[in-house]
Amino acid sequence: MNLSEAERQVLATLQGAELEAQPTDQASLEKRGERYWIFLEDWSDAFSSLISKELIAGDEGGYRLTDAGRPLGDAYHRERPDMYWYYYQRFYPAAHASAAHSRFCERVYGEDLCQEGQTDMAALGDLLAHLDLKPGDHLLDLGCGAGGLSEYVSDRTGAMVTGIDYSASAITTANARTEHKRSRLTFLQADMNALDLPAHSFEAAISLDTLYWVADIADTLSQVMRTTKPGGQIGIFMLQALEEGDPPEILEADKTAPARALSKLNLRYQAYDYTTRNADFWLRAKEAATALRDDFEAEGNGFISDNWIREANDEFLPAIEAGTLTRYLYHVRL
Repeated sequence: MNLSEAERQVLATLQGAELEAQPTDQASLEKRGERYWIFLEDWSDAFSSLISKELIAGDEGGYRLTDAGRPLGDAYHRERPDMYWYYYQRFYPAAHASAAHSRFCERVYGEDLCQEGQTDMAALGDLLAHLDLKPGDHLLDLGCGAGGLSEYVSDRTGAMVTGIDYSASAITTANARTEHKRSRLTFLQADMNALDLPAHSFEAAISLDTLYWVADIADTLSQVMRTTKPGGQIGIFMLQALEEGDPPEILEADKTAPARALSKLNLRYQAYDYTTRNADFWLRAKEAATALRDDFEAEGNGFISDNWIREANDEFLPAIEAGTLTRYLYHVRL
């Protein structure tokens, strides 16, 4: 069925509201749609057109997905529940060609690897020290983005790295940049919810702020376990936020979402607290994005600096100041 992007956003948003038992009147759905940020389409005709296509039913006082619309709502909600699916379609090719982004990475991360996560070079060095990868080891990088960190790890350790990411533009960028290193770098478009990789293929796996995007952390980690050799390792960097209704102890290292998933799978791990260092990271990111904003704008890439500033001001720094956000590295031995 041919659907407009506005219709896809409405279906995804309605599915999310239904899953969370939130109001589904038009005003509430439009408010929820603000999470699409600058990528929000014009929904003026989307509700009526979806009704005519029998994908949703109801009126402005409350909508619901029909039996025909629910599978589409589920698929679009999984793929694009907010702005980030759209953001990363633009980000990877733009950042790879951006001099402003190169300078941003040097200031924030300590080296330009075309990064976009929250793991700076010092933290990455800590992770590599724990994993102690050897030449010829096979490493799986979950959510590799454009592959800059995967390439760095392979160059530094001699490991053969397979990076996976859901973004086609990220994988295209990664493969084009590393064509001359194909013997030890492989990049695949893949879904972390359904890993289709050979069993016992890797000595180690890493996830640097990517498990937020999976439907079930324990399920994804169980799939990672299947692809990892006995005696292998997993390294996970992840944040834990205290949401409304959560018990405060959820911020503790052994109570976070990844810790609960690891415990469910009876996996042994060591946790390291990076909360204070994450606060420093976000202060650097805000300062650098603000200082380089004109340079980003001149390139036509203002959306990159604006997103960093928005995230710092509206999300991360307030949460860190309020003590409602923690960050840990989990080192898992299988």
